[in-house]
Amino acid sequence: MVRTPSIWRWQLIFTGGIVAIAVMIAAFRPATFATPLVVAGFALVILITLATIMVPWDRLPAIAAVSVPLLDAFAIGLTTSTPDIRLGFLWVFPVTWLATYFTMPWVFIGIAFISVCLIAFGNHPGDPAQMMLRVLIVVITLGFLGTTLRIGTQRSRAARRLLQRQSEQVNTAATRAETHQQRVTQIIDVLDTALAAIGEDGVIQRMNDAYRSLYGRDRFGATLPSPAVEYDDRRGEPLPPDQTVLARAARCELMRGERVWLYDSQGRWRALQVSTQQLAGASDAQRTTLIIIDDVTEALEAAENRRNVSAIVSHEVRNPLTAVIGHVDLMLERDDLPSDVVAQLEVVANAGERMLRLVSTALDESKDEPVVLSEPVDLRQVVDASVASYHPTATSQGHTIEVTGRDTLLIYGDAFRLRQVIDNLLSNAVKYTPANGRIGIDLGVDDESRAEVTITDTGLGIAPDELEHLFDPYFRADEARSGGIPGTGLGMGIARDIITAHCGTIDITSEPGVGTSVTLRFPRQREERSTHASAEHSTQRATQRTDEREPA
Repeated sequence: MVRTPSIWRWQLIFTGGIVAIAVMIAAFRPATFATPLVVAGFALVILITLATIMVPWDRLPAIAAVSVPLLDAFAIGLTTSTPDIRLGFLWVFPVTWLATYFTMPWVFIGIAFISVCLIAFGNHPGDPAQMMLRVLIVVITLGFLGTTLRIGTQRSRAARRLLQRQSEQVNTAATRAETHQQRVTQIIDVLDTALAAIGEDGVIQRMNDAYRSLYGRDRFGATLPSPAVEYDDRRGEPLPPDQTVLARAARCELMRGERVWLYDSQGRWRALQVSTQQLAGASDAQRTTLIIIDDVTEALEAAENRRNVSAIVSHEVRNPLTAVIGHVDLMLERDDLPSDVVAQLEVVANAGERMLRLVSTALDESKDEPVVLSEPVDLRQVVDASVASYHPTATSQGHTIEVTGRDTLLIYGDAFRLRQVIDNLLSNAVKYTPANGRIGIDLGVDDESRAEVTITDTGLGIAPDELEHLFDPYFRADEARSGGIPGTGLGMGIARDIITAHCGTIDITSEPGVGTSVTLRFPRQREERSTHASAEHSTQRATQRTDEREPA
């Protein structure tokens, strides 16, 4: 489509050329203007130009613009009547115009029209054969010119459309990339983890809001000094400039969960856990390091508070326990007590001593009491002792506890830790069984000659979707929580760790409203296993459950 500015531009360029030629003819060949057709041709060009400027081309069909180069060709044809000056060369202008903006049929129409003008107005000094030869030369020359220009124009337009489509695709890809980057930035900014990317020159390239908040930087302060100061310990010594997190990351040092203390701009101490990760750069010479910082201040403070509370509670519980054990021992020294009372006092004394040992272990957190796997333990004695402890509670609720199976079942392990397991399972059976229920404990040997202890009850049971979470810290079944049954949800996890430390297994089957069955299996031969590893697996995990988590 030919636009108005293009029409004006082409016509003014052509008119400028005609005016220049007219001036040169007036200067060197003034006699040429004695030919009326020549004067009429030059005058017609001026009139066409004026009309071109005045016509509202935007209101006319696009094909109307073809009239301008055809009229120019007619005006040039009038000037070809002069015998000495080859003004017919000016037909290059309209042919070029037609080839640039119109289709090939219009180019051929223009050349045919030029041929007619040449025959009608051209100077014919020779015979008709010479005239036909002249017309043939003009047609071939202008046809070649028009065809070449048209093909070149089509290729140019095709290339322009291709470039335009590619440009649109690039712009679309750039817009998508920018949108994606904005989304990624927004996602990173809402993270609680502080992130910063630093180059080898020590300049922070990117950072998220958590990092800005932690180190007191604004959105545009990547190169400003931080008002926060890093220390080697809480109220310790400030880190030298070459040992700060940024300096070490700029040197591409690898950090994995290293502890750094930060005194921030608001005068608060923050415990940071710092890690670094190398990022892929444009080249090996432009390496970038990602700094990953987690603020673990609240977690440390919560753990410290829990340790303090545990120490205080353990200390306060230990004193009355000591008094209870002491007075029970004094009563056992009497000779006038009935035998059943003596048996009951012995149960109280044993329970008090076990409780005192547990409290002492919790109070002294620096001491990991290992699981001793080398001493022989009679599981029947452990079960009988646990049943004796829970018998009064079970009897008060109308429960019956029946122990069946082997009278002696020896394994190698830690009697104290195994008593913890039996106590926990028996306590659960008593708590979660409605009044007048039945609890059974059977001791035997399975097909693989492993010691087997099975505890069954007629209690509430556990739903299948809750059974798989039974060992999760602080997990309690919905019915237990809604029924107000006391508990922390830690016992089963601790029991499993102790059983694992003894190279044993625990299997649980349950049906809501029917009851639960728990089966423990232990190897009867002494296992070649490090007692220190066993201690780390059982004792450490058991104590960490209460030190590092809050009840749900």
